[in-house]
Amino acid sequence: MEVGLKLSSRNVAKRWQPSAVALTPAEEKKADRDRLLTVFVNACGAPHAHVKRHPVVLALKHAGIAHFHLDFIHMTAADINALQHVKSGTLVPLELNFKMILQALLAFHHRESNKRRGRHMSD
Repeated sequence: MEVGLKLSSRNVAKRWQPSAVALTPAEEKKADRDRLLTVFVNACGAPHAHVKRHPVVLALKHAGIAHFHLDFIHMTAADINALQHVKSGTLVPLELNFKMILQALLAFHHRESNKRRGRHMSD
């Protein structure tokens, strides 16, 4: 007599399906704000402890960009080019290397988003 556990693929699929958790609008906004900081820290290598004083964060804040999906992904190259931040009491343009990083992040996000939706972009 053989003893074993028989699971059909239908039972396994039912057992391991993730349940959806609905966030409140306030929780979703906070998550989107955190997402923007996380993307920035990971892309620019800024130390998390000093991220709120980083020129890119200051420039985005000055421009009113506080969320990833609600704000950042809708920026244009002209928007990024116009970013400024306050340094020693004076409004100064964001450094070119930071603008290039932001443009690369934006381009990467749009490319990956289009790939997920099945739209192919030419190289």
